[in-house]
Amino acid sequence: MKSGTMNGVDVDDGVPDMTVISDIDEHGINKNLQKRYKKNKIYTYTGPILVAVNPYQELPFYDHATVFAYHGHKIGTKDPHVFAIAEAAYRSLQTEEMNQSLVISGESGAGKTETTKFILEYLCSVTANISTWVQQQILEANTILEAFGNAKTIRNDNSSRFGRFMQVCFEPGFKIAGCVIQDYLLEQSRITHQSSKERNYHIFYQLTAAAQRDTSLANQYQVHPPSTYHYLNQSGCTKLDGVDDAAKFDALRLAFEVVQIPRESSDTIFSVLSAILWLGNLSYQQDTESDNHNENVTLTKEDQKIIQTVSQLLGIEAEKLKQVALVRQINISGNVTEIPLKLREAREHRHAMGKALYSRTFAWLVDHINKCTNPGKDMTQFIGILDIFGFENFSTNSFEQLCINYTNEKLHMFFNHYVFKIEQETYAAEEIKFSHITFTDNTRCLELIDKPPRCLLKL
Repeated sequence: MKSGTMNGVDVDDGVPDMTVISDIDEHGINKNLQKRYKKNKIYTYTGPILVAVNPYQELPFYDHATVFAYHGHKIGTKDPHVFAIAEAAYRSLQTEEMNQSLVISGESGAGKTETTKFILEYLCSVTANISTWVQQQILEANTILEAFGNAKTIRNDNSSRFGRFMQVCFEPGFKIAGCVIQDYLLEQSRITHQSSKERNYHIFYQLTAAAQRDTSLANQYQVHPPSTYHYLNQSGCTKLDGVDDAAKFDALRLAFEVVQIPRESSDTIFSVLSAILWLGNLSYQQDTESDNHNENVTLTKEDQKIIQTVSQLLGIEAEKLKQVALVRQINISGNVTEIPLKLREAREHRHAMGKALYSRTFAWLVDHINKCTNPGKDMTQFIGILDIFGFENFSTNSFEQLCINYTNEKLHMFFNHYVFKIEQETYAAEEIKFSHITFTDNTRCLELIDKPPRCLLKL
């Protein structure tokens, strides 16, 4: 792009819709985004697609005045904004009588979680004259999912470690009736291990911070500072700059009340979280007292105290929990055989218990939220919001990370197909002259992972 104007827009400030750029290529796209970013214009259209560049700061154009500035306006008539995309989906739902979907993609740290929140806030605001309690429940459900499903990674302080598809359902009068959430692939490995400078899920630090502030809460759930726990202290990072985890815990408790989680249930959830942290501190030792040479394990004195604590938190007998921690069972034709665990097996077994407890707690929360925000019979009209975890490459990548990155590659293929292949086929069919755009086709990469009979997933 050269200096001057294009369609009444000062090119030196960048253009709001990159489809008007005649010589569009990777360099031209990046240059245009950079010019707009320097002017705090973080949003840019590429036809029906909104490109957002994370500003890593709070910007003053998400208030109610901005919401209603975009309400009722067609896309392209005002500056690019996430609210314009949400408004376009809302209007299309009404005029076309066809369900809409908003796909939010990008690498970790791109701002997908915040974008999802802005879209939800917009839809709730423009339909706020009816069913405001339901809309408040939808927004507070996001607070809960963020606490239990997000964590700090190297690239992002608030990274979603699970995928979700939210169906915001509407009544015949196009007022919000409720919301249905489908969650995908919670990253369980994070519960027991985090890389350097990363954190476990936010909720653990919120609970421990609140317990340090409130001794009665610390006594009730037997919570100690985060430095006490192996599941929290191994990465060397327990705090986030500018984030008050104790205040976040207060907001979470309020969110629990809004989505009607009973006090007894919330107490149970916090007890389970504390139990998970204590399970991570089990160390075990080889059983040297009994006459055996098969490397069976036993509990240390400190482990026995932890078993007592965990049994109280979970409401089970200490002896039964001790048996679970030291022995595995095999059921063969109705005959149950108990096999003592070896040291390595016992430690992996401890991690498995922690992961199972957390994943089932998360599943229970999603199920309860869906029951609370269930739209009932008004499920035929909806706007779907897909928010998946971002692509990341760690020093050590688990199978879960492979699945996360594979999901991103599938979404990237859909994006390529939608943006490039379909548009270029339309141009060719209408005999419109255009320069063929070359793009990275990741089909072979995906086939390596998922195409039978010889693919990674079949292994």
